[in-house]
This record gives sequence, structure tokens and C-alpha cells, in this order.
Amino acid sequence: MSASTAAPLVTLSHGGQLRGLWEQGVRVFRGVPYAQAPSGTLRFATPVPALPWPGVRDATEFAPMAPQLPRTARADAPILGGEDCLAVNVWAPPAEPGARLPVMVWVHGGGFFRGAASEPLYDGASFARQGLVFVSLQYRLGIDGFLHFEDEAGSRGGAAPANRGLLDLLAALQWVREHISAWGGDPAQVTVFGQSAGAGALACVLGMPASRGLLQRAILQSPSVACQTLQEAAAARRAVAALVGVAPSLAALGAAARPAVLHAVHRLAADPALRQQHGLGIRNFFPLRPVVDGQVLVASPLQALAQQWAAHPPDLQVLVGCNAEEMRLYHVPGGAMDRVTEAQVLAFAQEVGLGADAVQALRATLPPTHPTPGELLCALQSDFYYRVPAQRIAALASRWARSAHAYEFAWPSPQWRGRLGAAHGVELPFVFGNLHTTTGQELTGPRPPTALAATMHQGWVAFAQRGDPGWAPYAGVQPLVQRFGVASPAYAPHPEPVRLSLWDGLL
Repeated sequence: MSASTAAPLVTLSHGGQLRGLWEQGVRVFRGVPYAQAPSGTLRFATPVPALPWPGVRDATEFAPMAPQLPRTARADAPILGGEDCLAVNVWAPPAEPGARLPVMVWVHGGGFFRGAASEPLYDGASFARQGLVFVSLQYRLGIDGFLHFEDEAGSRGGAAPANRGLLDLLAALQWVREHISAWGGDPAQVTVFGQSAGAGALACVLGMPASRGLLQRAILQSPSVACQTLQEAAAARRAVAALVGVAPSLAALGAAARPAVLHAVHRLAADPALRQQHGLGIRNFFPLRPVVDGQVLVASPLQALAQQWAAHPPDLQVLVGCNAEEMRLYHVPGGAMDRVTEAQVLAFAQEVGLGADAVQALRATLPPTHPTPGELLCALQSDFYYRVPAQRIAALASRWARSAHAYEFAWPSPQWRGRLGAAHGVELPFVFGNLHTTTGQELTGPRPPTALAATMHQGWVAFAQRGDPGWAPYAGVQPLVQRFGVASPAYAPHPEPVRLSLWDGLL
């Protein structure tokens, strides 16, 4: 039979086969389990590898997303997804036996409590058409993946180890190393990449000794690296339990009705005042995050990278960047930008350790000459959550890794009457080449620049293929940054060194 009529088959290393689909010349396999469903006694446990199967398994439908609620959930909103979520999806070009194609592994974002690899924006066909094997993965979210049960974590193999979502990522990467050759992928040419929480999770993983040998390149888009201390994690657990009306224990929260738990997390994520009421500080923009527990995560991501890379310089190539106006995604829709007060600006600055003089120095760098409190808070939070961490990772990679490249995305989206700007996530449809998707159109509007998408997409492809995205490395006394979506020169030193320097000693 020809490729257009015969379903593609692959045989995994354990002997089981998968049947996928041909879609416009690309082999597509969806919903392939890399771990057993985290249900029952496995719900809060270390991921357990998926069991082999005899014969042929259908791989034509996505696995359920991790249990979550819609972004704008009402009190009666139904649950999305299901427990059997630990799966990967693979897009691959036709490959001859023994092929050694570069591999890209995508980790979605979503604040550690929502998101899915099945989002059409993350369709990997555009990468497969460039000769890459593209893998997207799912991991546990919300309380299943990131709520810390302080006195019940035990060892990594205990009843509820810390940072279970991160352990899922390691398990998925181990699956890739073992099985990706079935599609012609080269396990020695793996590029992991992610955005927002996905990039933050990868930054955590890169600082863990267990990740050595599982990947050779990493792309971190707007890495969200802020982690919780044990005290903050305990406050988050108590807050969720209080809203559900149960004790803040593994047994009680595990037995609670899932809709009630999901709504509690959703309410905390949507309401800053509610977070503060329950003891979560202003800097905790989302209620659940990785926690520095001393076992799975021995230090915050930036500290762990510095310590691990200094002790064992990695044979790793890193591409990292951010968007120019990250927090506009959260402050512009709904009008929050226009309701911010000076008191809120100063309260946030104080909590993250930034003095009044530094706030005024930042204010002076912003157009217009007298920015509104909303614009100032947006700039402060953009720098704290995403822009400065991206620069710090680039600097660490420049010093210790095999190579480092940096970028900034500055194309201003015309959405929300031109106010969205170069907000968090707007680069995604450009990177994936999926401008036509519903989410892509919501971020970019109906007429995004296709040339910019072609340039960015090809840069990511080239990095996965050769470790060189097409511009010079981030290195030297005055390292250069590739800026996307701005007038020439597009390649220049970081445009705002004063803003970056304000965070010295804090991040």
C-alpha cells in the first residue's frame, strides 16, 4: 500500500506496535502513554513507566488533558480532561530505517495548573516537515502535580514526593531516549523547549542531576522560574484545603471531590486579594508552583543551574528569551491595567526586594515620561517573572554551557485595541508557524506578519538541527540579543541594561 492509504506503524523497543495516521505527508501518533495513569494509589506517586502491550495499539486520538477547568470557569463549569493524561504525541516525517533525525520535545505552559499538549497551536507538523521528529508531552498539573504535602513527601519514592510534575517530565524524557528511534529520531540529538511554566519547569529539570544525558539542547521561552519556599507551599496547601473545606492533608485533599479542588485552585489563581487573604504573598502570581523541597529541587532554578553547571559544565546548547511586554497578557484583557494604584506598585516592589529608588529608576526608562501605575506594575512584573530570569539563564549558559543564544520578541500585537503589545505568549504562533489557529488569531489578530513567523520558525528549526539559530552567540562583555519584530538593527546589545541592572543581587 502507498503512504496515503496505509496507516503508519512503528515498533517500540519493548515490541509493542503503534498505529498512527498520515496527515499531509507527516506521520502522526497521538496519546502514546509514557507512564501509567496517575490514579488511585498512583495519583500522588512517582510516575510509573507504562506497561508494554502485545500487538498493535491505536495512536490516533489525543490522551485527555490533565484535569483542569476552562480558563474562564463559572462555578458550575465542567471538568476538562482526565487522569490518564501522561502521554506524548509524535509528528515525524517519512524516514528510512536507521535514520537519525533531530528531535524536539515540547513542554506546554499554563501556570502549572492548566494547559494541554493537544492545543492546536502546538501542532508539530510544521517542524516535522523540516525533517525533525517533534514530540509534545503532558504532565500532572494543579494539586496532582505541584501541591506539596510537607510532612508526607518522604523520599522520591514516597507516597507523595515533591514536584511530581517535574518527575513526570524526567519520565517522559527517559521514554524519548528509549523509544524515539522507532520514528527515526536520534536520542543523542534531543532539543527540549517550552514556554512560560513549561520553560520554568525545564529550567528546574536542567538543574537536576537526573536530567544529564537526556537532552543536548534547550530552548526556554519566557521561563517562569519563581518557585515556592516550603513556607509558601504550606500556605498554598492550607489555602486550597480551606476553600474546599477539608484538612490540609494528603488523605483529605486526595479524597475531596475533584471539582471542588479544581475550583479552589482556579479561584486562587484568579483573585489576588483571595491569595493574600489566605497567606500567599503578592509575588505568588499563581497559587501552585514547583517547591524548593531539598530533595527533588535542592535550590531555586537559577541557583541550581549556577551550582550544577559550575560543578559539572554541561555539554548543552541553550537558546533563551522573553517578550518585551510580558505581563500585558494578564493586565490588559479585563482592564486590570487601568485599575492599578501606586500603592499596589510599591507593595509589589517591596515584596520582591526592590527599593523606591529602583522603582523610580525603572519609571524613568518607560515611555511615556509619566507612565501610569498599571504600566509601571506591568514592567516590574514582566522583569521579575520573565525578562530578568531569561537574561540570567543566558548569562549562566554563556559562562558554563557549550553555547548560548538570546532573543527578545518585540512585535506589538494589535489585539485589545492595540494595547496587548508584545505580551506573554504572543510569540507562540510565530514559533510554531501556526498563525491560522484560533488561539494564534486571538494573540495576533487576523493579519500577523507571515515573514516574521517564517524567520522565527526557521531559527528554532536550525537550532534543533545544528545548535545555531542563525545569529551570533550570547557572549562577551556586551553580548548581543536577537530582537524579533522591531526595525533594524535587529541584532544588538540588550536594549534596556539599566532595567536589568536594577535586579542585581535579587535575581
